Amino acid sequence: MKSVVKESRDIPPWTVRDSLAVLLLLAASGYGTGFVLRWAGWRPPLAYQLLLAGGMQAVAVLCGVYYLVRFKYGRSLEEVGLKWRNLGRSLGLGLGGGVIIFLIVILLGGLLQRFLPEPAPQPFAELVRRARGFRDLLLPLFIASFLAPITEEVYFRGFFYPVLKARYGTLAGQLGSSLLFAFLHFDLFRFLPLAVGGWGLAYLYERSGSLIAPVVAHGTWNAIMILLLFFSLKVLPH
Repeated sequence: MKSVVKESRDIPPWTVRDSLAVLLLLAASGYGTGFVLRWAGWRPPLAYQLLLAGGMQAVAVLCGVYYLVRFKYGRSLEEVGLKWRNLGRSLGLGLGGGVIIFLIVILLGGLLQRFLPEPAPQPFAELVRRARGFRDLLLPLFIASFLAPITEEVYFRGFFYPVLKARYGTLAGQLGSSLLFAFLHFDLFRFLPLAVGGWGLAYLYERSGSLIAPVVAHGTWNAIMILLLFFSLKVLPH
């Protein structure tokens, strides 16, 4: 009897429809921020535009997930992976996994460059390119290595992945969540590397049972990317 209760508690009560509702909040908050800025005629520096959009997305996703998990279904936040047990192991998996994911993504990106024309840099990459010193990197590092990983991991791995896993199995859940993760970056050139990276983050979540591992891995991956781009621009001839 206890095992049956435990298994039912392991199946998330929220639905694919709930996941899509939070996804709509994620998209609306990001695009809505840009729309409001244009409507108001306010053009802050690019770094602050990205910070504002990222902050609005974080608020929308975290509040949406919190409402659904805690109020609509009366469940613990541990069910979206917010667990602090085995913290050292989760941190270690996150750091090591982040480095491995970075290396795989870089390798895939390098292979794709042989067959596809390199696209124009995204706004975030352009922000790093404009940096004149390490101080200019503090805001990009905060957005990419802290704010975005928390927002995206809570949604893609903590909230969306368990729904797919419960209904279609672990493999399909990892594949589906990683493909959506890559698609929502709206970058065709980097779609495959991002999908593989997302799959690695889902694997770390499955392996550790805690969102700490994929959050740390995601932050590590992004931080290395930013630092590599920054220092490569400093050593390359202009």
